[in-house]
Amino acid sequence: MTNQLLADRYGTRQRPRWFWWVVAAAGIGLGVAWAAWIALQPRPVKAEVYSFEVASDTRIDVTLEIIRDNPAATVSCSVYAQSENHAIVGEKTVTVDPSSDDLVHHDLALTTTERAVTAVIRSCEVAD
Repeated sequence: MTNQLLADRYGTRQRPRWFWWVVAAAGIGLGVAWAAWIALQPRPVKAEVYSFEVASDTRIDVTLEIIRDNPAATVSCSVYAQSENHAIVGEKTVTVDPSSDDLVHHDLALTTTERAVTAVIRSCEVAD
C-alpha cells in the first residue's frame, strides 16, 4: 500500500539507474575514437615557425620550416602575427615553390599594424 502511494505521488522510474552511465560511457568512447582517428590521419605537409625576429613596431621576420611528403608539390601557408594582448596584427599567405628537398626553410617579412610578439602558422597545405 505504501509503495503504491509513493508511486502515485512521485511516479516510477522508466529506465534503470545504470542507463545514463552507459550512454555517457558510449559517448566518451565515441569521442575518444574520433579524436584518435583525426590525430592519426596522414599529413602531406608539416610546418612550424622555425624562428622569428621582431624587426620593428610594424614588421616581424619569420622563418618557416616546411616538411613535404612530395617535394615537388607547391605549398600554401597562412601565417599571422600576434601582439602582446593576443590580437592579430598582421597576416600573410605565402606560396612555397617545389624543391628537390623534402625539408625547406622559407623566410618572409610580415607587415604589422602594431608591435608583434609572436608569429603563428594558421594553415599550411598543398596548393591546388
